Amino acid sequence: MKKFVLFITVFLCPFFVNAQFSFERAETDAGILGLSITNFGTIGKPDVRNNPEGGFSMRFPTSTGTEHLFEAGIWIGARVDGGAIRVSTSSVTNPSGYARGSAGFEFTADDILKRRSTEPDNEFFSVSAVSERDILAQFTDRRRSIDGTTPISGHDNPLYTDVKLESYNWGFPFTENFTILRYDITNNSDIHATPEVWDSVYVGMYADLVVRNVNSATETGGAFFNKNGVGFMDSLSTMYAFDAGSPDNPSINTYGAVTLIGAEYRDSFFHPSNPDTAAGMFTSSGFSVPDLGPSYWLFSAGAGDFIAPSNDGDRYDRMSQQFPYQANEQALREDGQSANGNYISFISMGPFPQVNPGETITVYFVFSAALKPDAFQGPTGKDDDTEETRINMVNTINSAGSVFRGEDKNNNGVLDPGEDTDGNGELTRYLFPTPPDNPKTRIQLEAGRVSIYWDRTAEQSVDRVSGEMDFEGYRIYSSDLGDDVNPNPRLIREFDTPGNNIGFDIGFNEVELSEPATFEGDTTEYYYRYDLDGLLSGWQYQVSVTAFDQGDDDFGVESLETSTNSNAVRVFPGTPVNENFGDSGFEVGVYPNPYRVNAAWDGPNEGDRKLYFYNLPSKAEIRIYTIAGDIVAELDHDSETYNGDISWFDSFSDDPRVLPGGEHAWDLQSEANQILTTGLYLFTVKDLNTGKIEKGKLTIIK
Repeated sequence: MKKFVLFITVFLCPFFVNAQFSFERAETDAGILGLSITNFGTIGKPDVRNNPEGGFSMRFPTSTGTEHLFEAGIWIGARVDGGAIRVSTSSVTNPSGYARGSAGFEFTADDILKRRSTEPDNEFFSVSAVSERDILAQFTDRRRSIDGTTPISGHDNPLYTDVKLESYNWGFPFTENFTILRYDITNNSDIHATPEVWDSVYVGMYADLVVRNVNSATETGGAFFNKNGVGFMDSLSTMYAFDAGSPDNPSINTYGAVTLIGAEYRDSFFHPSNPDTAAGMFTSSGFSVPDLGPSYWLFSAGAGDFIAPSNDGDRYDRMSQQFPYQANEQALREDGQSANGNYISFISMGPFPQVNPGETITVYFVFSAALKPDAFQGPTGKDDDTEETRINMVNTINSAGSVFRGEDKNNNGVLDPGEDTDGNGELTRYLFPTPPDNPKTRIQLEAGRVSIYWDRTAEQSVDRVSGEMDFEGYRIYSSDLGDDVNPNPRLIREFDTPGNNIGFDIGFNEVELSEPATFEGDTTEYYYRYDLDGLLSGWQYQVSVTAFDQGDDDFGVESLETSTNSNAVRVFPGTPVNENFGDSGFEVGVYPNPYRVNAAWDGPNEGDRKLYFYNLPSKAEIRIYTIAGDIVAELDHDSETYNGDISWFDSFSDDPRVLPGGEHAWDLQSEANQILTTGLYLFTVKDLNTGKIEKGKLTIIK
C-alpha cells in the first residue's frame, strides 16, 4: 500500500471563511497514470522537464519518464451585471507555469488536499469514498490576493465561484491509465459579495499537453515543447496529443488525452454524445442545448486562428465560438514534425442558461494516456496518427465512460427500469464488477533465479457488485530480457481452482507450500511460491502475480484480473550476500570483464553505463584504482539499503526494485564524474565487518 504524506502550512485569519491555505500538490497513484493535482486548481507539474525526479506531471506509464502535460486547469466564463464578461481561470499560458500572484492564476486554496479510499485497510478509508484513491481539493476565485500580501495580477472582477474538485482513481487493468475529475462549480456571490446571476455560462479545460520522455530528452526550452501533434475526436469529445517528431531515445509512443464526459445542471444530466437527454429542459426554457468543442492556439502569440487569448473577452470567445478545426486539422497533427507543434489545447461546454446565487453546475473530465499499438512503436511510429494508432486510447476512454456511467447503461442520467443493480433505488455511478484483491508478494533472489512468494488475500475478496467471493486463480508474469523502458509482461504460468469446470482446473499443488513461509521483519504469511529459473544475473526483469475471478453473468463480464502492474517488482538476479568472504570458492569478482562500451544493457549515454561487482559481503568498501595506484572511485555497499544508485536505474528502472544483497553496480565514472579511458584497472573490496580485503582486476575497452 502506498502512503500519502502531506506537509501542510495553514495561514489562519480571524474567520475561517477567509482562511488561506498554502500551495499543495498530490499525485494519483492507484494505477500507472501519475497525474499531479493541486489545491490551487492547477493540474500537472510545470517543472517536470528540469526536475523529473521531483514528481509526476502526467506520467504514463509511471515506471517510465514519458510525460504528457505541462499544466492544465479549469476555466469558467459567464455574463454578469448587465452582460459584462467575466472569466475565472486556474491556469493560463506562462513559461514557468503557476507562479504566486501571476496573471491568469486566479484561484486560491480553500482547504488542504485530502484523501479518501474505499479500501478498508487503507489509512484514508472512508465510507464516503468513491474510488480506491480519491484526491479532494477546494479552491475559489473570490480572493484578489494571496495571503493578503501578494495581489493576483489583473484579478479585479471575480465571479465569486467556489469549486470542489474530486479525482477518482482505481488500479484495475481497465482503469489504471485514467483519472476522472469531478468539478462542482458553485455561484457563491450571495455569500462573498452582491448576489449576481451568471448568464450564458461556459466551462472549459485549458491543457498544455506535451508528450516527451523527460529522462532521455536532451532538448530544453522551446525545443522540448514544439514536437507535439495534437487532435480532436468529436465522437468521444476528446482532445489529445502525441510526440510527433522528437529525437528522444529511448522512448515509447503514447497519447495523452482530456475528455469531457458530461455535466449536471438543475437536476438534468447532459452528455455531449447524447444531447437529447437534456434537450427538453433547455428548449422548454427557450434556450438551446449546450454545445461542446475544441480550440487551439500557439504557446507564443500566434496569428489568425492560432492567436492566443489575452483577456477575458478573448477567453470567453474561445469558449463560446466554434474553432475551425477541420480547416486546421492537418497542421495541428503534423506541425510537430517540423518543430512547430507548441500548441495549447482547450475544450469547453456551454452555454448553460443561468446559474443563480447558491446554484451549482457539476462537470466531469477524464485525463488519460495510452500506448500506441506495438506496430507503431519505435522511431518510425512517432508521427503516425490514425484510427489504428488510436485504438488503445479509444478503448481507454470507453472504459472511463463505462466506469462513470455505472448503472446508467443508456447514459441518460436517469435510473431506468432494470438498471438498479445494487437495489438502493438511486442511480449509482462508478458501480462495476471488480477483480479479486491483489495478492501480497515477496521476492527472494539468487544467481539465475527469482523466487516469488504470495499470500491468500485474493481468495477472501468480495466482488463489490455481486457480493460473492468469486476468486478463481493466479497468474504469474515476467517481462523479457532487456525489456526495460516499458516492460511488456508475458504470462508465464496459470493456476486455478480445480473441479469447477472454469479455466484449466489445474489446482495449486505445484506452488502451494506445506507450511506458510515467513520472513524476519515481515508479518505476512506466504502460502505460495514459484521459481523463475535460467535468468541472467545483472539483467532487469519485471515480475508480478495477479488474481482472477469467475466473471459476472449478470453484467455479461468475463473473468476479471488484477493489474499486472499492481504488485509488479523490478528484479535483478545475482549473488546473495557472501557469508564466506575471503574463503576459496567465494572470491569477489566483476562482470562483464572485460567491459566493452555499449554493452547490451547500457543506455545510449555515457552516464548510463553499468557493470557489477559480485560476491560482496553485507557491508563493504569498494575501491577502483589505476595501474599507477591512483584511486579512481570509491563505493560504499550496504546490502540492507542498496537499491541502485547510478543514473542507469533512474532512466531504465523503477521502484519497487529488488537487487541481490551481494552485488553493486558502478557506472565507470570517477569520483569527479569523468568517464574512464580504455585500460587495465585494479580494485579492492574490504569487508567492513571483518576487515578482510580481496583484490582483482578489470579491463575497459572502448
